[in-house]
Amino acid sequence: MTLPSITRLARSAGVTAARYPLVIGSGVVAATAGSIGVDASEPDFWIRLLASAALGIPAFFAVRVSSEKRGWSPLQAGLARLGALGALVAFFFGWPVWSQPVRAERLVQAAVALHLLVAIAPYVGRGDQLSFWEYNKSLFLRFLTAAFYSFVLFVGLAVALAGIDNLLGFDVDDVHYVRLWLFIAFVFNTWFFLAGRVDAGDATTASARYPTGLKVFAQYVLVPLVTVYLIILTLYLGRILITRTWPSGWIGYLVSSVAAAGILCLLLLYPVADRSENQWIQTFARFYYVALLPSIAMLLAAIWQRIDQYGVTERRYFLAVLAVWLAGVALFYVTTRSRNILVIPLTLFLVAILTFGGPWSAYSASRHSQVARLQRLLASNGMLDGPGAAAATEDVSFEDRTEISAILRYLIETHGTSPLAPLLGQLTTELDTIVPAAGPLERHDADAAARRIAAGLNLTYVMRSESAPDVMFRYFADPQGRVVPIGEYEYAFRWQRWSSDSLHVDGKVVRISVGTDSATIRIQREDKELGLSLLSLHERIRSGRVSSKGDGLYPAEALRLAGESDWIAAAVYLNSLTGRETPAGPKFWAGNGDVYLRLKPPPDSAPEPR
Repeated sequence: MTLPSITRLARSAGVTAARYPLVIGSGVVAATAGSIGVDASEPDFWIRLLASAALGIPAFFAVRVSSEKRGWSPLQAGLARLGALGALVAFFFGWPVWSQPVRAERLVQAAVALHLLVAIAPYVGRGDQLSFWEYNKSLFLRFLTAAFYSFVLFVGLAVALAGIDNLLGFDVDDVHYVRLWLFIAFVFNTWFFLAGRVDAGDATTASARYPTGLKVFAQYVLVPLVTVYLIILTLYLGRILITRTWPSGWIGYLVSSVAAAGILCLLLLYPVADRSENQWIQTFARFYYVALLPSIAMLLAAIWQRIDQYGVTERRYFLAVLAVWLAGVALFYVTTRSRNILVIPLTLFLVAILTFGGPWSAYSASRHSQVARLQRLLASNGMLDGPGAAAATEDVSFEDRTEISAILRYLIETHGTSPLAPLLGQLTTELDTIVPAAGPLERHDADAAARRIAAGLNLTYVMRSESAPDVMFRYFADPQGRVVPIGEYEYAFRWQRWSSDSLHVDGKVVRISVGTDSATIRIQREDKELGLSLLSLHERIRSGRVSSKGDGLYPAEALRLAGESDWIAAAVYLNSLTGRETPAGPKFWAGNGDVYLRLKPPPDSAPEPR
């Protein structure tokens, strides 16, 4: 075996660059933008340039392979390249007006669409299914090979940098490891991938060169897994029909897993499905899509329940669209018995493109749904004055305040204050003068803005930590200006150990602890006990009768508990209280504070003579 010479490698790299100049150029731009932005004081420009250039890699590659496969003229190929460049420029200029969550979702959506385009572009409108399969197999294997080489190269060079840093005394900043990864991921990996054979597939070799290991993996790993998943989902459907309960939201993960595994299994086995010894593949395909339909129905029911309760968000929108797409694919294969595997990536590509923009997109639908939901909540609490909102004149339930606070947070963080302007009018105008940006705000700023709007509506704002079920909450006493009057109390004690603490009073031990129900502070002496309810304090805060100063900070008096019995009078000023909301109610599991006590004399004791 002879190793390739440097001259041969350089010549091969030159040929690859000449064939794919725009693809490799996009990788170079992405790596350069990331290297500059990684320690730039204002990295936003470089991040969006990195994102746009990264999308250019699959976009320009799809144009190149399509032009070669379809025999486009230079004019047709040039127009296609201009179209791809125009789409990338539009993405670049659209980036600043999107919020952080929307940026990530749009980037993933565009990347999925463009990679699907790479897979289908040379074969749309052509009936050569085996060539289509062979082409995508070669792409996938080349991708795995390039990823492995890139990983080994990065690890090796990273270890070399660490050796230079630790052994030779040179100061190698951590940022250089990031730059190394960027160069390898976007330049070396792309170049190495393109240097392999990524031409359109050959139908004559697809079945003859089918890897035996691929069939073993699909038949003995994927098929049993899919069967087990389908059995579990079928049993769960039976349980739902018997108990008449809504399906759990967790079902989305299992249905998505079984759908992905089943479709992957059928795609992997496609070239050998017609062999006489593999008739079971076609039987399994028919069984799989029929058995999948009830699971998809359960998934759609679970999604509808969430949308009906809380409206549309981007993630619910995508999950609903994917569920509908799965239902369409399953019905297509069940009713037609077609073996056209191009249908799956082609329809998924169309879904990704159609939901990216426009009034029907995930982002527009979510914005309109949440604004309408806010309007309904305000109307149900008598807070609408014509087309605009009015301040609350009566108490608003904690549940409604939680929903209103969550909607305000979501809209301001994801879409800015502009969707709220027609409804909230002057409040958003005042906010835009305080915050010098009418667009989406960062998480902390969105919280602050939502709190100000809620205050303008005469509502006590409900924080994220207070709103979701089974999440932790924290209350803190404001330390500023905190003066606690002792009043009629005789003893003061700093309570530090939540589970149990004690002090000696008149030669007897007084113990302070939290009850087994974690909802009562117990003060005990011998066989006597006084209980102070933490639930009452929690409900007082949750009901909105106490105004928060932000980030769980409350006036000292709001965290006060007091009570007395025939033997003691006590007051507890909590400095902090931590717990968790659960379906069974709040559970308190940490806290501390100051305890004030006054022991009462026994009822039958006479005063001492003077």
